[in-house]
Amino acid sequence: MTGVSPFLFYLFLGAGLIAIELLVFQLSVFWLLFIGFGAIFAALIAWAVPEASWVLTTSIFASSSLFLSVIFYKPLQRWNKKPGLISGNDAIGKEVSVISPITSAQKGKVQWSGADWQAELEKGGVDLAVGDNAVIVAVEGIHLIVRKK
Repeated sequence: MTGVSPFLFYLFLGAGLIAIELLVFQLSVFWLLFIGFGAIFAALIAWAVPEASWVLTTSIFASSSLFLSVIFYKPLQRWNKKPGLISGNDAIGKEVSVISPITSAQKGKVQWSGADWQAELEKGGVDLAVGDNAVIVAVEGIHLIVRKK
């Protein structure tokens, strides 16, 4: 019988699914990654055991994909949802100069990048007086969240 071998079928299926996960979904979905690695594993079994049938390799593909999904989905979701810096926001971590007092009860103003910005203290931060230096820890809309340097 001629046709595509299970090895080639699952090898190309796995490579294609992993490529789609990386290039299109940018590791945000993960299901295609698990199924892709399951297909690669089935291809390796088909290569190591050339007489393996389609039924056996398909069973290995399904069970290994399920196993990988159950084991790695939760840890990868936690990793994926870690808060990070706002993409492209170069303000975070920059030093600013306080131009009007900032307290936990009152917003003030800072100067950064040649402009005056409304700012407030980060939660639990120390009050800032005029002339103090502060560091930007977050940007919320059009105002900055700062802490004493």
